[in-house]
Amino acid sequence: MFRIACLCCILLLSLPALAQPLHFKVSGLKGEAKENVVNYLESLPTIAPDRVSYRMQAIRETVVNALQALGYYQAEVTLVVDEQDPGLLRVKVKPGKPVTIRNWDLELTGEATQDESFAELTRQFPLKKGAVFHHGQYESIKAQLKGRALTRGYLDAKLTQAKVKVYPRENVADVSLHFDSGLRYHYGQIRIEGVEGTSRLIQPLLAFKQGDPYRAVQLAELSQTLSQTRYFKQIDVQPQMDKLTDHQVPILIQLSPRSDNLVEVGIGASTDEGPRLQLTWEKPWINQYGHSLYTEMKISAPQQNINFSYRIPGQDPLNDYYSLQTSYEATDQQDTNSHNLTVGAHYQTKTHGSWERDYFFETQYEDYTQGSSHGSSLLFMPGFTVSRLRMTGGMDPDWGDRVIFKNQYSSHYWGSDGDFSWLWGRTKWLRTPWPGHRLIWRAEQGAILGDTIDTVPASLRFFTGGDQTVRGFSYESISPVDDEGLLTGARYTTAVSVEYAYPVAEKWRLASFVDVGTATNDYTEAWKIGTGLGMRWLSPVGPIRLDIGFGVSETHIPFHLHFGLGPEL
Repeated sequence: MFRIACLCCILLLSLPALAQPLHFKVSGLKGEAKENVVNYLESLPTIAPDRVSYRMQAIRETVVNALQALGYYQAEVTLVVDEQDPGLLRVKVKPGKPVTIRNWDLELTGEATQDESFAELTRQFPLKKGAVFHHGQYESIKAQLKGRALTRGYLDAKLTQAKVKVYPRENVADVSLHFDSGLRYHYGQIRIEGVEGTSRLIQPLLAFKQGDPYRAVQLAELSQTLSQTRYFKQIDVQPQMDKLTDHQVPILIQLSPRSDNLVEVGIGASTDEGPRLQLTWEKPWINQYGHSLYTEMKISAPQQNINFSYRIPGQDPLNDYYSLQTSYEATDQQDTNSHNLTVGAHYQTKTHGSWERDYFFETQYEDYTQGSSHGSSLLFMPGFTVSRLRMTGGMDPDWGDRVIFKNQYSSHYWGSDGDFSWLWGRTKWLRTPWPGHRLIWRAEQGAILGDTIDTVPASLRFFTGGDQTVRGFSYESISPVDDEGLLTGARYTTAVSVEYAYPVAEKWRLASFVDVGTATNDYTEAWKIGTGLGMRWLSPVGPIRLDIGFGVSETHIPFHLHFGLGPEL
């Protein structure tokens, strides 16, 4: 029993040493050299401290290999077990002078010699005569040459020579890389399968044709473009490498249509509208010409509307199309009660840069009560909308801006009940001047030129206030009032805002803001000012915003909570 007890004690005393493997402390190096040595050492199998003497040679070779990969062939490595901590091995290194390239022989042959893409690639190579020889960069150059060749159609390309001679005593290396691209392949026959009658729709989306030089990136871009049309459920754009003939690559485009009906239901809430329900129904594929039908219904306490849109693709089904639209909207908000029916024909295009343009002619009939007045109007209005959205950063953008401008015109000359031009524009900018810190600017301007405001229907008059204009005031509560103190709507509106947000946790930001705005007929009224604080949470379903705003321009300062869900821009 005594011997067993002693054995147990010995085992217990040895457990800490067994539980803690050998660890390393590297000195004499810095930067990439130190990082590479540490990575190499960490890749070694676990070494027990009592076995370190048997592994000294392997550890030394590991350090030497890590340094040679970066061009240090004259390194002196000293390994010392720490006297106080047997589980610590001190790795002391004198790296010496790195090997530099004495002769750099990069030779490119084949059709790629006439390809500017390869000329640009070779100009960017970090290795050249006189540079430190870096094995990782050398291997990367070989991989880049092969990768560029495959993506640009040089399918027979190969390295005919890849040779490195290192002379450690002289600290120099001779490098020879010979790359033969061969002939460039071109697109062969392009076949479309799966959905009959789609050639007319897809042809405008093809950025290439049979006989053009092959580029793999164009196939990826075509797949993404076809997906954006929303016509197809499955898309497969494949080069048929097993059918190469005469340096041509046949392309097979396999498609399957979306379901006959797509239905989506959404719920949400905001302080401006309260709870809201949204229902959409889409028939993405009505006939072989690519016609589609889209219906959307939105229901909230102040507004209920339903929209129908029948879309007809133009020459480019993604960026160029016509639509026939009908909408009905009922509004019961503040001192506004309105029933508005609109029918219109639209032509929308994004063919010029990133700007989206919508030219339209709409017929609008509205029966409304605004404040203490009642009216109805029939308007025929041509107009246009231009907009642009730029953004980087995905769901939580760190840079972006949105611009939208709309103008429509009504005249007695073509039967309208009013003579006026309606103009409105908004811009919003998001910038990140320092990591995590965001600045958001917003500006809005609207104007009605022509008839008095009394002849303009309620839906076209301007109001302001709420989480999109002046926080601290309720939704569309800022407007001139009539003799009974009821809101009349305005001829002009102006609003500007600046917001600063900074991180307080991984997915949380604290924001502060100042909003200034007015809705007026002559700009004689005092402007409304709202300021306050807010929280931003990047939730799994999108950014959630909660603000508390104070109307500091008022004698009795009102305050409002503003809640919103959705992207910043």
